[in-house]
Amino acid sequence: MEVHTTITEIGVICFVLFFSGLLAKKLSFSLIPLYILTGLFVGQFIQKTVVTEFLSEIGIILLLFLIGLEFSFGGLLRNGQKLFRAGIYDLALNLPVGFIVGLALGWDIISSLLLSGIVYISSSAIICKNIVDLKRSVYPETECLLGILVFEDIFIAIYLAVLSGIITAGSLQFAPVSLAVLKALGFCLGLMLVGKVFRKQLGKILDVESTELFVLLMFSIILLTASAARLLGLSEAIGAFFAGMVIAETRQKSRTLELIAPLQYITVAIFFVSFGIITNYSALGAVFWWALLLVGISIPFKLLTGVFAGRAYELNRRAQIRLGLSLLPRGEFSIVIAAVATTGVCGFSHHLQALTVLYVLILAMLGSVLTRFSGDIANAIAGKKVTKVS
Repeated sequence: MEVHTTITEIGVICFVLFFSGLLAKKLSFSLIPLYILTGLFVGQFIQKTVVTEFLSEIGIILLLFLIGLEFSFGGLLRNGQKLFRAGIYDLALNLPVGFIVGLALGWDIISSLLLSGIVYISSSAIICKNIVDLKRSVYPETECLLGILVFEDIFIAIYLAVLSGIITAGSLQFAPVSLAVLKALGFCLGLMLVGKVFRKQLGKILDVESTELFVLLMFSIILLTASAARLLGLSEAIGAFFAGMVIAETRQKSRTLELIAPLQYITVAIFFVSFGIITNYSALGAVFWWALLLVGISIPFKLLTGVFAGRAYELNRRAQIRLGLSLLPRGEFSIVIAAVATTGVCGFSHHLQALTVLYVLILAMLGSVLTRFSGDIANAIAGKKVTKVS
């Protein structure tokens, strides 16, 4: 395909994305499901190219980097006990769901493990946006909610690193799996060590006055860390995630966020659009009822997470219900996990992509609506509220 044709197609995609974004703002929905729907629409006229694939790869690397940038090792340690308890409840209740459903559908173990992560992980992007939009930062369950998101993102990063290693090896034999686990843990612990031990030295290296040179340096760190992860058989996005956590330990966190965030807007949008473009339409119909079943099964388990995790944070019943409803949206990480299926030996990759698209679309929109009315729902179930945010 000629370069000027590809440029024209990207221009068309961006133009359609603009109107999708306007619609999302109008409906107070997350941009993620609208981006995927845009991909499904333009996929009828535009094929995925090397250029869009490259931009998608950069987009997911930057997205995971910025998610990692929101976490710091020090903050995790300060709230470690409560965060760990709430996260373990969430993990025990939700991680097995997708795996069991995958096996029940007759899928292979690797596909079922991928579905397990897709169902388990809530959308940090959508949930954090809901907190801001609905002005719920002062609600008593918000600290617990953010703690669970931190636990989920870190766990799924390691989980995805291990799975990408297994997919690269192409088997579930003990030696390759053990090697994948050791690589993932070694890489993560190595970057954590850099962030803690060499924080001052790293801060001095990043203390570049020129904005242009700072962006070039930061971009090189992100891409080289992602490449190092790839050399170890892990996902580039996971390398970027932990690179973000390392940079979060320095004084340059705010500056990095300010300068790098605009770069990921278009590339992340193209990532979600590209996922929609490559989704097989015929597979959507085949997995429609599976998606509804999966939604129906997974919702009660997130609500139970709200109850048990809420108790760990000593929240009342209304706050527990609001917490569970707030955890329902699925989004960016679910799509990332499904995208990994296209790179390896996943036997049901087309079904997994289509199922993920429908699952994310339903829960991204339904979860946002239920979050918006979670206060009324909690009052109806637990009784009339006493104070505004109790």
